[in-house]
Amino acid sequence: MKHTIFRTALVAATTLATGAIAIAPASAQTTTASVRGTVRDAAGAVVSGATVVAVSSGTNQTYRATTDASGRYTLNGIRAGAYAVTITGPSGEVFTRDVTVGIAQSASLDATLGAAAPATGDTAAAPDSGDGGSDGEIVVTGTRLAETRTSEIATNVSQQQLRTLPQTDRNFLSFAALAPGVRYNDSETDKGFQAGASTASQVNVFIDGVSLKNKLREGGVAGQQNSRGNPFGQLAVQEFRVLTQNYKAEYEQAGSAIITAVTKSGTNEFHGEVFGQYTDRSLTERSFLDRRNDRDKPAFERKQYGISLGGPIIKDKLFFFGAYEGNDQDRAFIVDSTGSAANIAAFQAATGRTLADFEGNYVSPFRGDFYFGKLTFTPDDAQTFDLSYSRREETDIQGFGGNTSYEFAENKLNTVDTYLLKWTYRGDSFINEVNLNYLNYVFNPTSLNPGSPSFNYDSVILFGGRDSTRREVQQGYTIRDDFTYTALEGHAIKAGARVEITDIEFSNLAFLQPGYIFRVDAVNNTDFTFPAEARLGLGNGTVRGSNTQLGFYLQDDWDVTDRLQLNVGLRWDYETNGNNNNFVTSPAAAAALRALPATSYFDPENYISTRNNRKAFAGAFAPRFGFSYDVKDDGTTVFFGGFGRYYDRNNFNNTVDEQSRTINPIGVFRFSRDGAPRNGLPTVAWNPNYLTREGLLALRATSTSGLPELFAVKNDTKPPVNDQVSLGIRQQVGPLQVAVTGSYQRGRNGYTNLFATRRNGGTGPCCDTSPLTPFGFSNALIGYDGLDTRYKALYVTVDKPYSRTSGYGVNIAYTLSKGEQNGGDLFSLDEVTPDDYGWRPRNGDERHRLVFSGIVDLPLGFQFSTLSTFGSGQAFRVTDVTLGSDPGQRKFTASYPDKNCIGGVFAYCEVNLTLANKLKILGGETEIAIDVLNAFNNNNFSGFDDNFNNQIDPATGQARDPLEAARIGRDLLTLPRRIQFRVGYRF
Repeated sequence: MKHTIFRTALVAATTLATGAIAIAPASAQTTTASVRGTVRDAAGAVVSGATVVAVSSGTNQTYRATTDASGRYTLNGIRAGAYAVTITGPSGEVFTRDVTVGIAQSASLDATLGAAAPATGDTAAAPDSGDGGSDGEIVVTGTRLAETRTSEIATNVSQQQLRTLPQTDRNFLSFAALAPGVRYNDSETDKGFQAGASTASQVNVFIDGVSLKNKLREGGVAGQQNSRGNPFGQLAVQEFRVLTQNYKAEYEQAGSAIITAVTKSGTNEFHGEVFGQYTDRSLTERSFLDRRNDRDKPAFERKQYGISLGGPIIKDKLFFFGAYEGNDQDRAFIVDSTGSAANIAAFQAATGRTLADFEGNYVSPFRGDFYFGKLTFTPDDAQTFDLSYSRREETDIQGFGGNTSYEFAENKLNTVDTYLLKWTYRGDSFINEVNLNYLNYVFNPTSLNPGSPSFNYDSVILFGGRDSTRREVQQGYTIRDDFTYTALEGHAIKAGARVEITDIEFSNLAFLQPGYIFRVDAVNNTDFTFPAEARLGLGNGTVRGSNTQLGFYLQDDWDVTDRLQLNVGLRWDYETNGNNNNFVTSPAAAAALRALPATSYFDPENYISTRNNRKAFAGAFAPRFGFSYDVKDDGTTVFFGGFGRYYDRNNFNNTVDEQSRTINPIGVFRFSRDGAPRNGLPTVAWNPNYLTREGLLALRATSTSGLPELFAVKNDTKPPVNDQVSLGIRQQVGPLQVAVTGSYQRGRNGYTNLFATRRNGGTGPCCDTSPLTPFGFSNALIGYDGLDTRYKALYVTVDKPYSRTSGYGVNIAYTLSKGEQNGGDLFSLDEVTPDDYGWRPRNGDERHRLVFSGIVDLPLGFQFSTLSTFGSGQAFRVTDVTLGSDPGQRKFTASYPDKNCIGGVFAYCEVNLTLANKLKILGGETEIAIDVLNAFNNNNFSGFDDNFNNQIDPATGQARDPLEAARIGRDLLTLPRRIQFRVGYRF
């Protein structure tokens, strides 16, 4: 009842303007900035009692502060944008500056009263058009404040960079790659980002304080799981900040990187924008793989377009902003088997079909629409109200290519709605921010051929109907309050609390039609003439759950001296139902678990839930500490560092199988030639009658075959946690700010599944399932919080923000790193526990990565820009099935691709270039741009041979499937060279 009242009140509050009803899992997050500094007189003495006034260039809203006895002041709650700052001493001396403040910055502005204003130049870059106002349109010649005295490792991406730098498809997440230690995945089917050695699920993205955290599955960001769409319309984003490490206690639900973005708002002037960009097959080179395999260029077309408008409703009081973006793509994917010649021949002989029936180019259509609306109300200088709504909706037919046929594809229907109501109140020595928000995320991948069985001929081809149709709903209702107090000299104390209710609905109609797996494996006496396994769904139900999340924090940014600042904080998070705590283990499942041997990693009683013995984890205390020391007290040389603990949360998908497999059990059938056991597991002699759902159901009715697997969750499962340490130095070198940082991160408590049925008392190979059969189960898998990661890195950044005065800007981010993990991912079935795997490079590990971006003004109104990336190559897992292809028989290693770029220096090279020209037309500005993407047509291969079998084929005397060198993959990470046209008009 309490949850219902809370939800109703929150929805009513966040939708009062439209009468709409919504739901979400968000958490308000810092989007405002602070400006701190020391005021001195001409003789260098500190000045107390000076008044500091900052007036917004867009809305005329005013922020005020007074210097204390040490001459220090703090302006808190500053919205990103351009300001006129005036500092007046007790005797009337005045200091004035036009400045631009970035999102979430802890910016510095020291003042000497009576000093002349310096010419804006390279020491602190002036913003260009679109980089100043709160709607990205105000043109102010002023200083973009630097952020040197901070312990955070963070990168701000400005409106200028968003508009100017080349990118493939207007996904603002792509610019996260400008931050060291962060990698953007620019796949044509899966766009997201990750940092360090953590998975993508441990990142978080905040838009105006609304968390887009995906709490259902991996992917990190709601709507980004296996999606080529954009999480939020770039046209509505003013700027954003990438926090790589050492973020403060106010940030939650992330073990690695965080992105916090602020949207555009209306101002006292009307501003609008319309744009379009286009590329297609005729503007694209024929790829290396197409030439090598004598294929035509695949179909390809991408159209993106949008419009925005913002302005005043009541001058200085009420403003509006709205935006729309469309994203239409048709991209062909190639079905091209990687099977060995022997396996392909075996497939064709067994089925009477040829690969030509499946291989070829097939179009994958994507359609996306994004809508955004925002009202901003400033009744006085002390208050700001924001009310906003966004909607993202997509259809995307994908899930095929390589060894997977088009008929196995699915249509991924994706919808994300957010509602936000935010109230900010500023007093003389405090600021309070109240954030109410709601997010409704619906993910509904639907099989194109739901009535057809699937047939997986291992390493050759997968065809038939997709094995599942799902509907997953994540609804979250959040209220958050942040209070900042600055009356204590030298302290900015911040405290906050958050309450979120997340409702989950999970419907997974898996294997309504059977799925058959065929393997060629001499050790286990299987081949393509009969399936080694089949799976069949035996239920049709929906899992629902609700989880209340609480978060509290306290932090202090303490200016110990003019040179030394300490950042000390503590965060505590708590979830009432983060581990499916109310689940009750069935009597049959409890008896089955108790029949299995107890081991060092498995206590049966710890996997039997009574609804009362699965307690919520209360130990998520996360201390944060950081420091910065300004050696000369002028921002030119600053040492910084810190350490902290960062708790994330387990995805609902990690623990839902325990309940989902109870409601929707999946029968597992194992077949052989003679019905003899295989690796300790019973089999049934194959009969063609089993090639239908009815045949499998008949088999299940007359034998113990087709029993479901038992999944069990550990009662005291801990959430994933990441401990981080860093130490670095920032140095101003002329117009450049250079930073060198050492980083170490250690992740623990990652969730995975293990076999509980190992032989030899639970320590031997898989599997002895005989204790389970009397209770109706074919095997038992147990959740285990034992996945670990470790990451060591050196970050080097060189930044010179673009300014009109200098006519150029440059940003360099270099990462030297090593990321490792133990175990597998969601399943670690090839060793007893993850620790038994040992450490190995994790998928995606890359030793060297260099990202270079730059903007240069040219004569006649032209402007050149680049965003180029160079890498030594990402690690991929290699599986050795020589001893057999079943769990426990496989061995895992890691490999890296050969270096084929710039004389063998790099394995990955992508140079993107843009030439643009701006023309003044009809009182506005028209920009025409040409992007040359992957300008040097580098072959950035992926999909290398990652599975080998050195069993000797008696017929040939050769290894059945030897490992091929990682020189040429079966796919490309980037499209071949292509030209993209862009045109836009702004006023």
